[in-house]
Amino acid sequence: MKTNILVSTENLSNEEWLRWRKKGLGGSDIAPILGISKWSSAIDIWLSKTNQKHDDCVQNEAMFWGTRLEPVIRDYFREITGKKVIEVKAILQNIDHPYMIADIDGLTEDSNGNPAILECKCVSEFKRSEWETDIPVYYRTQVEHYLAVTGLSTAYVAALIGGNSFVIREVHADKEMQEMLVAIEADFWRKVVNMERPQPDASDACKNLLDSIYRGGISEQVVLPDEALEYLDMYIEACAMEDSAKEKKQLASNNLKEIMGDYNKASCQGHTISWTPISSERFDSKSFKEAEPELYAKYVKTSTSRRFSIR
Repeated sequence: MKTNILVSTENLSNEEWLRWRKKGLGGSDIAPILGISKWSSAIDIWLSKTNQKHDDCVQNEAMFWGTRLEPVIRDYFREITGKKVIEVKAILQNIDHPYMIADIDGLTEDSNGNPAILECKCVSEFKRSEWETDIPVYYRTQVEHYLAVTGLSTAYVAALIGGNSFVIREVHADKEMQEMLVAIEADFWRKVVNMERPQPDASDACKNLLDSIYRGGISEQVVLPDEALEYLDMYIEACAMEDSAKEKKQLASNNLKEIMGDYNKASCQGHTISWTPISSERFDSKSFKEAEPELYAKYVKTSTSRRFSIR
């Protein structure tokens, strides 16, 4: 392997481990940087690496069970494959690109006896479909990053899905993808070093971050710089396309409903169409407020958000 040991993790506390992770880009940082993560964004990662964001040391329940079940997944991989497995208790660092680091779950061997990476995942039942034939793209970028850091050619991803299904996916190094990752990570790390904030991306994670950072409250109107015009035009064009698509969708559904009539289900050229009656009960908050104003006031909760619009 073409790596250094950046630091041993055997006796590191979670707080110390988080501090060492700030010295480079790890596997879980890659999907946010690429804008394909559901949980984090490039700006999130940049704020963390530049010490402008507090990284929570407290694990959520999914993280807790992922950590707790990692040895179980590793041992079962060893049992059913017969391969040797070594737990790696260190953060690894690429020699040529020291900003690329890796905290892998283990080392094993490929079919030819060469060293290979083992990555263990504890997957929600709701994500089962994403693992039917391959691994999700956000995990693929993580694994390719690890292969680039170590210089190895093969990785195995062992996943426990829904607590009752075990799958193993073999990943071979994709040199083109790795070259892309090295270039993107080099540019991102340059921005970290130079304190150059990355541009927002289109992810929901970025939207949620911006909503949490900028809470509003300044009543004066600000004049935006000319560079904002590009995004203003982009937004107006997207809204027009969205309205047009919505109208076409409504036209198509109205005509299909007319053809179906009172039938709940229909088929056409391999497509199944459903238009089924649904009954639901809704709480009449307006009537409750009028009938029980004191009780309503006791339990009503006020939330604050910002509405974005362009006229």
